Amino acid sequence: MGIWNGLMKVACARLAKDDNRRIASQTPPAGASVAEFAYCDDGDEMHKLNFYRPTDCDGVLPVIVDIHGGAWIYGDKELNKYYCMYLASKGYAVVGMSYRLMPYVGLAEQVQDVFAAMNFLAAHAAEWKCDLQRVMLTGDSAGGHLAAICSCIMQSDKLQDVYGVTAPAMEVKCLVLSHAVCDVHELALDKKGRKMAIAAPLQRKFSQMMFGKHPEKSPIYGYASLSQVAKGLILPPVMVIGCGRDIYLQHTLRLDRFMRERGGEYLYDFVSTEDGPKLGHVYNIMRYEWEQSRRVNDKSLEFFDRCCEK
Repeated sequence: MGIWNGLMKVACARLAKDDNRRIASQTPPAGASVAEFAYCDDGDEMHKLNFYRPTDCDGVLPVIVDIHGGAWIYGDKELNKYYCMYLASKGYAVVGMSYRLMPYVGLAEQVQDVFAAMNFLAAHAAEWKCDLQRVMLTGDSAGGHLAAICSCIMQSDKLQDVYGVTAPAMEVKCLVLSHAVCDVHELALDKKGRKMAIAAPLQRKFSQMMFGKHPEKSPIYGYASLSQVAKGLILPPVMVIGCGRDIYLQHTLRLDRFMRERGGEYLYDFVSTEDGPKLGHVYNIMRYEWEQSRRVNDKSLEFFDRCCEK
């Protein structure tokens, strides 16, 4: 795994350079405050979250829990900071957490971190004036995967036992998935959405990071993709956001088919390459200030509001 880890470090360093350049070029959204908290008392920098509120509101607010992307190997709570500030400025309490990354931990530990952050939120909800009966769970890319499976784990005692977590006392009114990659067993897809045999060695390496040296023997191996954990469960209303220039386009299309086949309340927002020639992977998260980003992010908040009214 030495060469593989080295390649990942190089890739993460390049991503960090690009993100730092992007953030330096942006103006933070106005109208939101932010405070940092450690959600686990172990001194790990990845066990921290940011809590955002609108600056002009003292009342109890609906809550948005955001899980950042980064291919499960990159990023922290600062990656989506401006996106979270934008949501908060619209009148919501927002939580964005860091979580430990592969290859230092696997998927089970990442899920455990998400649940630890959500339980920390639940413990402080009264103090922070958060309405836990009105919660939107959202994530982008790999964070979309974590958000999706965590929404299922919250509903199932069996899945909670498998992952070693306890569900927080909150009601997820809707799930918003931006450019989510929800099938971890078939990451590399061709233009027709089929698994690419040529990518099998890379898939194997990735699976070992996620599940251990012998992936198929992991207790969570069969409970890792959305299609696996959603069996027999009723998902909350779901909104899927995608675009034609997404490098993971086939995953968005696969997720759209999955949601349509399942039925239930579902909203799909897809921008074609003609309508959004500069819009790429997680554009609405990274570039909150773009007109198309504001449009779809506001649409997600309207979706949340409608779900809370039911």
